[in-house]
Parts: sequence; C-alpha cells; structure tokens
Amino acid sequence: MGCLAIVNLLLRVLSFVCLATSVTILTTSSSDMSVASVFHGDVEVKYGFSDFYAYRYMLACSGAGFVYSLLQTAIAIIHAKTGDCVCDKLSHFDVYADKIMSMIVGTGAAAGFGLTVDLNRLPSRAMVTVDFLNKANAAAGFCLAGFACNMISSFISFKIFKDDYLYDC
Repeated sequence: MGCLAIVNLLLRVLSFVCLATSVTILTTSSSDMSVASVFHGDVEVKYGFSDFYAYRYMLACSGAGFVYSLLQTAIAIIHAKTGDCVCDKLSHFDVYADKIMSMIVGTGAAAGFGLTVDLNRLPSRAMVTVDFLNKANAAAGFCLAGFACNMISSFISFKIFKDDYLYDC
C-alpha cells in the first residue's frame, strides 16, 4: 500500500461523507412561517429547498457527486488493498471524470452560497427564516468541502496514474 493510495482513500471517504451530509441537510430543510394578510388574516407559508432553482441545482450536483464518490471510494479501497488499479481503462476514467465531477460539485456549492447571500439581502428577509438559510448555508458548505476533497483527490489520482501507466513503457 502506497502512502498516496491511503491519502486518496481518506479523501474519497471524506468527500463521500461531506456530500452525503450536504444532501441530507438540504433535503430536510424547510420553513414554516405565518404571514399576516389584510384580507385573510394569518396565512401559513411553507416552503423547502425545492422551491428555489439554485437549491435544486445544488442538490442535483451534490447527489451526483455523492454517487460518484461512492463509486470512487470502492475503487480507492481496491487500489489501497491491492496496490494496482483495477484496469487500464478504469484509471483513465478515474483521471478525467474526477476533474469533471469536481467542477460540477463546485458549481453546485457556488449556486447554493449565491442564493443564500441573495436571500439574506432581502428586506427583512421577507418570508425566509434564518433557520432555513442557515441550513442551506451549511449544506453549501459541506458541498464545498466535498468539492475540495474531490479536487485534491483528483490531483493524487493523476499522480498515481502518471507514475503507474505513463512511465511503464
């Protein structure tokens, strides 16, 4: 077992945990608020992450990253145990798909942070509760941490790929 393979495995697991946490927090966040109306008295307003396109996009990116991290964690476990990549084509997938998935997860985190900042700037946070925004911000933070772990792991995967396959000729 190489040191890089163990670090790669730890980063994959950390990315998996961060993205799972992000998905869980985002899907469980909702807000209930009663708003005074001139004609109808108090009106109960309920909304969740699915009422905002940016949060839905963040969920899709985090979910895709979660599934990808699960797959890559399994590959990293095999690589850490055996010392070899599963096959040559899988290592190409590992190198190139890492970069793409990292960017997708990163854009999801950026969308979540951006909408949270915009909703915080609304006058008196019209119908947006602080608890909901804090949960959405936490989900975006975990998504960003998953992005960082995935990106660092992609650099390590490229180093492993370069050492194992490019210089074997």
